[in-house]
Amino acid sequence: MADYIPGPDANFQAWQSNFVTYANANLAALGLTAADMAPITSAQSGWATAFPAHVAAVNAAKAAKQTKDEARTAYVAVIRPLVRRLQASAVVSDAEKASLGITVAQTPTPIGPPTTAPICSIECGNRLQQTLRFVDSATPTRKAKPAASSETGPFRS
Repeated sequence: MADYIPGPDANFQAWQSNFVTYANANLAALGLTAADMAPITSAQSGWATAFPAHVAAVNAAKAAKQTKDEARTAYVAVIRPLVRRLQASAVVSDAEKASLGITVAQTPTPIGPPTTAPICSIECGNRLQQTLRFVDSATPTRKAKPAASSETGPFRS
């Protein structure tokens, strides 16, 4: 069975207001007395103070977040050109760039000339079909790619 008290605060606010108003207007018909409603009315007073304060705080937090986000966007917009200038500068060392916390360009390590050569074999399995197989000359029985080869390297299959 579902709970009769709504979960969201705004729905609870409407429900509790209706509940207290109706119960106070119909005490005798409901078999209640003013003493029965005293703790309800007291708790309603606490809620009546806390709920609007919460709503105001949420709205203030949303406004503060929007202000913060706009300030960050403006701040980043002025930082980026300076960082681009520092990264392009020959005066700023890689150590200084690292100390600033900006990207240090990595110079690629050159790959030396190959020490082995590919070997190609042609297999004629079916009529009018040929299959080309490439292997490394250092390990002709292995089917795996040679170590340190890449998809764009000379051993592409």
